[in-house]
Amino acid sequence: MERPDSKHPGMTHPGKQRTVLLAVREGHVDPRLLTSALALCRRLEADLEIQVIAASATTPPEMNDFLEALREAGQAFSLDVKPSLRRRDLVDYANAHENIAAVVIDSREGWEALAQDRSSDPWKRLACPLVTAAAHDKKHA
Repeated sequence: MERPDSKHPGMTHPGKQRTVLLAVREGHVDPRLLTSALALCRRLEADLEIQVIAASATTPPEMNDFLEALREAGQAFSLDVKPSLRRRDLVDYANAHENIAAVVIDSREGWEALAQDRSSDPWKRLACPLVTAAAHDKKHA
């Protein structure tokens, strides 16, 4: 029996663990971003899925302390490092996975360099809450 709040596409089973999707860009690893994602996981009793955008196939060294803190806290997480990731890709991925309860990013700013889709705002299509958690947004006119 499905939960009444689920938009069940048939790809995942009912009762699947809720997940917070954290998208981290190399060079934009803000401690507040990481602690916000962890706090959200605790509030939602959710797992954490981390997608890191990094030029190399390795996790940026500035994330090591955070990953260690996750292990010490007993927080379930997965980590995937990608050479590039567009806003649209994140939105499509989150919308395709019903268990994703929220997407956490550092800022709405700066993604245009990675995505050639300035004419539309893919975040508007996101089916779950978008949390921006960096200490400050760098505003571009």
